Amino acid sequence: MVPDEKRLREDFQWLVKNTSALQQKSAGKFVAVVDKRVAGIGRTAKEAYEKAQKACPGKEPLLDMVPSKEFLLL
Repeated sequence: MVPDEKRLREDFQWLVKNTSALQQKSAGKFVAVVDKRVAGIGRTAKEAYEKAQKACPGKEPLLDMVPSKEFLLL
């Protein structure tokens, strides 16, 4: 496994584990996660990505939209 793949997998697991905490402050926004921490938040994926690139140059962030509490996936 490539090191970035391992880090992205760990970042994804961190994101799943911390979704409810992220919903408190970032519901409906995009987050960029690097090394198991939020490196950027924005109203668009591009905004979150650009903030993460500035905070963690050279590392590709994991992007996701934090669902609102009312969001239900069937």
